[in-house]
Amino acid sequence: MNGIIYALLGTAFTFLLTTLGAANVFFVKKNVNQNVQCLFLGFAGGVMIAASIWSLLVPGIEAAQSNHQIGWLVTSGGFLLGVVLLLTVDFLLKGKLKKLQENGKKLPLTKKTAMLLMAITIHNIPEGMAVGMAFAFAAQELSNANIMSGAIALALGIGIQNYPEGMAVTLPLLRDGISKKKAFIIGSLSAAVEPAFGVIAAALAGMASPLMPLLLSFAAGTMIYVVVEELIPEAHLGEKENIGTLGFVVGFLVMMILDVALG
Repeated sequence: MNGIIYALLGTAFTFLLTTLGAANVFFVKKNVNQNVQCLFLGFAGGVMIAASIWSLLVPGIEAAQSNHQIGWLVTSGGFLLGVVLLLTVDFLLKGKLKKLQENGKKLPLTKKTAMLLMAITIHNIPEGMAVGMAFAFAAQELSNANIMSGAIALALGIGIQNYPEGMAVTLPLLRDGISKKKAFIIGSLSAAVEPAFGVIAAALAGMASPLMPLLLSFAAGTMIYVVVEELIPEAHLGEKENIGTLGFVVGFLVMMILDVALG
């Protein structure tokens, strides 16, 4: 029971940091000009690519190897499963969009924003599970301060990384005409899966551990698909073609530094 409580507290912290990042939506203009939109989209793409590499793929390979699995095989399989999922979602959304347009209606979100939201939410699941399992193991060895400090450091690192991700998911919502309040709520809820799956992982720590490499690489596949398919092309539609690239570079560097420094 102690492990579940610790896991809940740890993942509540990471959820809070996403919420704080999402709150930045209240400090930007409602009608953002196209160049600024491209900058934000590029930034979101950079954050997601860096997170896919250093938060998901590299830890996934390391986790697979520690579980005596073939690292490249497990992560490649998980990655491809993530891509296949988003390909399927992309196909279904296009069909839904076409049908709504024929009936004179439209989706509440653009296809790009819907897929971005889905990818960010999926990627938060293994992160929440990682924090939950870390605290579950720490609760079993309370006499060992190093294990608990490691769990705290992991929650701190993921929490700080979640801050720019909260920004990355809310700003495109604002561009789609969603109110700032609704964008903030949706952005915050994208990380609500972290406490939920953190508690589940803590309760099933022994069983969940072997699945982590697959889940981490699966999330990476969904995120990279969205960046390449949706964000990068959209980020280059502004008057200044390189503004999206500069946003991407900034987002990538910010997330890389956070991931590596807090690894």
